[in-house]
Amino acid sequence: MTVDVWTGEGIPPGYPASVRPRHCRPPGAGFGLPAFSACFTCGLVWSSVEPDALRGFIHRRGEEIARQHLDEIERGPFRDLPDTDLAREIGAAIADVDALSRAGSSAVPRRYRELRGVPWDQALHDTRNWRRLTREEKLELFGWAPKKKSALDDFDAPFP
Repeated sequence: MTVDVWTGEGIPPGYPASVRPRHCRPPGAGFGLPAFSACFTCGLVWSSVEPDALRGFIHRRGEEIARQHLDEIERGPFRDLPDTDLAREIGAAIADVDALSRAGSSAVPRRYRELRGVPWDQALHDTRNWRRLTREEKLELFGWAPKKKSALDDFDAPFP
């Protein structure tokens, strides 16, 4: 996951320096700048952020695309799909389009069009708000409909 570090420039007055995961709400919603270490030989700089606090922050303040990325990192691109070829194909396609969207690429409609085989106008329409679409909405766009539970499945029969 990409993290933006906000220092003196670009921070509104009164806000401290902070670390903010990309695709989360703007300054003021980040963490205070953590302590960091630096190598005097090569100049490498690194810091440490509490992983659970970072995950919680993304769940609370992240955009839909950020929460889905975190879920993908934790459980994989096929996380909510059965183990079938079609499900894996759809999961991989959504992960591909998501990666382009997170990177801010203008190729999102083109890739979606290639994967779905739809006309340009439909690809542009379907991907216009890709970053805000839920996982279920994306699965539906790729033709995956979750199994609906029938009313009889919930019926507790009085007979064994």
